[in-house]
Amino acid sequence: MHWADYRNDCKKAKVHLGFDINQSIPSKIFFTDGKADERPFVSQILLPGQTGVMDRYYQCHKDFDLWQTEGKSFACRIRKNTKKTCIKSNTVRPGSIVFYDAIVLLGTPGINQTEKELRVVGYRVDNKAYWVATNR
Repeated sequence: MHWADYRNDCKKAKVHLGFDINQSIPSKIFFTDGKADERPFVSQILLPGQTGVMDRYYQCHKDFDLWQTEGKSFACRIRKNTKKTCIKSNTVRPGSIVFYDAIVLLGTPGINQTEKELRVVGYRVDNKAYWVATNR
């Protein structure tokens, strides 16, 4: 598999998968070598009106704006140190695993800040904090 060269002693391939949760089947599948970037496949896999669920590697503020312009929804885990400019705080129930809920702009103004607002939710499970950005 020369196309899957990753390192001298290792071969890797990636699968980029669109999954139709209503029918419980894959809807689109792309194979690439192990070094390929995942983010460009979001626009190919998701159709307007669909929602992508993504891990932190997909975090890219200009892509968040693009996907919203394309009419695509997403829920993406983001890095804990991501700058958040709060536009509106949402109420957080005391005793909930959720410790943060707000409408924000992500990133640093003038550098990589989103143009479109997102909802960011921070929650804690087993004393580990997670952050999710979504336009849902």
